[in-house]
Amino acid sequence: MERSLPGNEYNDHVTDYLSLANHFAPRLYLHEDEPFEIVAIIPVLHPEKPVFAYHIFLEDDAFMNWGGNKYDHEIVWIEFDPVSLKLADVSMYWHRTVLRTEDCLMDAKASDQRPKVYMQWGQHGILPFGWEKIQTARPLVELAAHYGLVTELSTLREKQNIDNPIIFQKSYQEYLEFTKFVETRHFIGSQNLIIAEYSTDRLRSIVGKNIPLKKEWPFWNYEG
Repeated sequence: MERSLPGNEYNDHVTDYLSLANHFAPRLYLHEDEPFEIVAIIPVLHPEKPVFAYHIFLEDDAFMNWGGNKYDHEIVWIEFDPVSLKLADVSMYWHRTVLRTEDCLMDAKASDQRPKVYMQWGQHGILPFGWEKIQTARPLVELAAHYGLVTELSTLREKQNIDNPIIFQKSYQEYLEFTKFVETRHFIGSQNLIIAEYSTDRLRSIVGKNIPLKKEWPFWNYEG
């Protein structure tokens, strides 16, 4: 249920929730050949817990090929201490799971409380700084599979003479390079700040598109 803005209970250094949203805004890096533009970044503050969800919307998805009928949707979560305004945890949505690394948290604490995250080319799962050290098969195996898939899809689309096919023509190593910095703060304003536990309807009213239903918060068990 959406709630009205609560009273400001946070550190005196922050006078409003917009300042708080910008304070923790992630440092986002994309591949230099990312084919789709970011159209919106909307911060959602949980009304009862000190956690932000940064919802990132892109024009489309290279694999789904929605043709502009939907925006692709990814999420970064920032949990913080409401008194010290220091990060407590950083996590992000990666293809039906949640990723986090200690390296990302430590880097953010050394970088004015702003975590460094990477956006996968074309399909747009989000990786934390230090993702290469994750011990489980995810996400490395998935990245290799996605690279192979996009190569096959690109070849198929070229053979079918599809207009403006989305093609990645570089090596796998280059597929994993994220050098294009996007300043997320440029997208954040009072007109798109939401304070709600359930934000899907508000998000849709702002971006004006259908969006896939994904996790609202990292501590919820449900995955879309």
